[in-house]
Amino acid sequence: MKSLDTKRFIRSPGASDGFTLIEVVFALAIMTLAFSSILAVESGSINATTRAKQMNIVGMLAKNQMVELEYKVQGLKFTEVQKEQTGKFDSPYDSYSWKTTVKEINFPNLMGMSGAKAAEEKRGGLGSPGNSPMGADQMSQAVSRFFSNALREITVTVLWKQGTKEQSYSISTFWVDLNADFNPLLQ
Repeated sequence: MKSLDTKRFIRSPGASDGFTLIEVVFALAIMTLAFSSILAVESGSINATTRAKQMNIVGMLAKNQMVELEYKVQGLKFTEVQKEQTGKFDSPYDSYSWKTTVKEINFPNLMGMSGAKAAEEKRGGLGSPGNSPMGADQMSQAVSRFFSNALREITVTVLWKQGTKEQSYSISTFWVDLNADFNPLLQ
């Protein structure tokens, strides 16, 4: 049998039985710094998750309001649609409100904006009496008028209070009236 070495288990006189005060304070400072860093990261993560949830709800409400508005105006002419509407969402989203705007888009006369009109007239192009019953400028005006009558920009804005500030989120789309009259002879 082997003999047990007792020298390993005997403490020498003056040996320390624990940590010094400075070692303990230093270890606590490191742990405090590490825990505060972890807490800050977790707090930021919770705030980001809360904001993402908020934006998800707002985006869903805006999309639903857009679809609801499309159903309401289906089959109506643009002149029959209200330009602005406001309201509140039903529970559990009663802290949110909405606003819709239907905006007419005015297209410019593209021919009149460029030097093409003057160049056509100088060359005796489309607008000259022998070439076409309607000049390029008149056709450009008719197309601009048609687009102005057939297109609308629709914006849905969702509003809510966060703290003391009012927040908003907007989405836009364009509606086209496929039944709009295209009459190039109208002025």
